[in-house]
Amino acid sequence: MNSLEASRVLAVLDESLEDATLLSYVTTDVLDTAEQLREMLGADMVSALLRHRSALGQSAKTTLPSDTMNQSTWELVRLLKKSPATPKLKKLQMEPSPGMTQVTSYFSKLRRFAQKRLTTTVEEDSSNRQYYEEVKEREERAVSEKIQLEQKLKLQRVELHKQATQMQSTADRLRAQLHELGERTKKEMANIGASAKSVRAEDFSVFDEERGELQKELDAANATLARMREEHKEAEAGLYKSKKREQQDVESVINEYDADLGSKDEEYQAANKEYREVLDRLELLRKEYHEMHADRMEHEERERQEAQRRLEEGLRRVRINRAARVIQGGWKALKARRAAEAKKAKKEAAKKKK
Repeated sequence: MNSLEASRVLAVLDESLEDATLLSYVTTDVLDTAEQLREMLGADMVSALLRHRSALGQSAKTTLPSDTMNQSTWELVRLLKKSPATPKLKKLQMEPSPGMTQVTSYFSKLRRFAQKRLTTTVEEDSSNRQYYEEVKEREERAVSEKIQLEQKLKLQRVELHKQATQMQSTADRLRAQLHELGERTKKEMANIGASAKSVRAEDFSVFDEERGELQKELDAANATLARMREEHKEAEAGLYKSKKREQQDVESVINEYDADLGSKDEEYQAANKEYREVLDRLELLRKEYHEMHADRMEHEERERQEAQRRLEEGLRRVRINRAARVIQGGWKALKARRAAEAKKAKKEAAKKKK
């Protein structure tokens, strides 16, 4: 089948799907209330709906196909395709019947299947078949593995049931041992309570006897203490007087010490004041010494500079005098040489004349 034929087949399926979808809007409720929908759908649409309802009523009386029903259906479909009231009918949102829902679903699936088959090449179909075989083989392997795993699971369940039974028997045995141990513990606790009760009674009796003896000893000690207090009461009074007198002596000594300390403090303050005055005078003398020393150093520096200046001046004069003597000696020598040269020249000139 070429692409043109495939397109025609798909177009037919699309048209069939569209017709089925339009017919799904015409529900039983719409047919029953067609007269009330005249203003919304228009007279033509309502007339077509009434004829279709009548045809449905006639076809319901017989099981054979009805030409009237087919004709009414085709007319209604053509009207739904071109009528402007179709969107309004769609907006009613009536629940389509299960049969029409199944028909539209069937046509939609048929259209997708046909498109897939018609647009699939031989190579793609072969590849899909090979993929299907591989998936089928994997599924078979998975099923076999599932069966094996189920068998293993059954064996494990049996083993776990055995282990659970053993654990239950062990738990029952331990529970019985625990109950026996509890009963034994109760008996031992009862025996211990009875023995403890007897021991406590004996201890109470011994305690009462010892407490009586100790009370007697305490009374005797209290009597002795009272007697000793009476005996030492006079001594305590004398000691108190002695303590008072010694305390007064200590206070007088403290007062004398405070007075002596006050005088010593005054002497210390006077000595400290004198010491500070001496320090101030010493600081003043130190400042005067530093000033005098600075003046002395400045005077000596001036004298040194003056002596240096006089020395440099004397040296300069000596150098000047020495240079003058050298210049004078040179000048005299020059004059003598010139005189000798002039004299010699005269002699030579006289010789030439002769």
